[in-house]
Amino acid sequence: MNAPLDDPFPQAPAPAARPRRAGLVVAACAAVIAVLIGALYVVSRQDQGPSGPVTVGNCVDVRSGPGPADKIFAAQRVACASGKAAVTKVLSSGKRTAFPAYGARSAPDCPPGTDGLARVTGTGKDERYWEVCIRNTAAPHPGDPGAGGGLLDAGDCVADFMLAGEKACGDDGWYGKVIARVDTVAACPARKTLEIARLQSFGGGAPARPVLCYGPGGKVLAPGDCIADPTYAINGIGKRPCASKEAVARITARVRTRKECPAGSNRYLKSKDDGAYLPVTCLKRLRPTLNDRLRSR
Repeated sequence: MNAPLDDPFPQAPAPAARPRRAGLVVAACAAVIAVLIGALYVVSRQDQGPSGPVTVGNCVDVRSGPGPADKIFAAQRVACASGKAAVTKVLSSGKRTAFPAYGARSAPDCPPGTDGLARVTGTGKDERYWEVCIRNTAAPHPGDPGAGGGLLDAGDCVADFMLAGEKACGDDGWYGKVIARVDTVAACPARKTLEIARLQSFGGGAPARPVLCYGPGGKVLAPGDCIADPTYAINGIGKRPCASKEAVARITARVRTRKECPAGSNRYLKSKDDGAYLPVTCLKRLRPTLNDRLRSR
């Protein structure tokens, strides 16, 4: 209010207080801080990855590389934006122990293309764990057919007949190529399978789909291949180019009994392994073996 006119020394009006303005500034700062805290919380939650049970599509902080795929990697769940591998199947779950086992396992029944296995543990007070199949989010993918890693399946090559260790099909010296991995021998493709092998368990439990069905290729003898003199065979009968002087016979068929050998076959070999899938190898002689020469004297 203005001073009365008869007052010779009117006082200047008091400066207006600014409580509302200050309140607006404080409120604005609080809002910014709240937004920043919320953003930090969101980022933190994203870094930790989803909570709750591990499911297909979740991501982990480890990737699988070349080498045996039955090794289980210790892993934590993370956001897929920073994940190194994705879960393709959950195999089992349980409660964490003081001494978890991360060693070898029997080959589990993972989806095709699986690069490896991981044991995902909960964070904080979550005492659970999940054993899962994983596939790397980016190349390389050792689980791709013929790549030499991951879990053995159709399209992979086996380094050794007895141990069934995997080897890249692009390398030399592999034994056989898997055309199917099945539950029983009877399930192998009948007209394509030449030999079989059975997966063995070294880490406890029975392997899923334990029968490997081998087709032609590598060291597996197939119709049309030529062989070296079996007289000298120590670690199995070797292949030779048919035009080579070392080739003594051409394979005409692989069958279960000698009576099934096709016309034109004049020799045969029989496996000493009672469990051989096709124990009789039918042959057409190209040149005499050492035993033939010894008998002719």
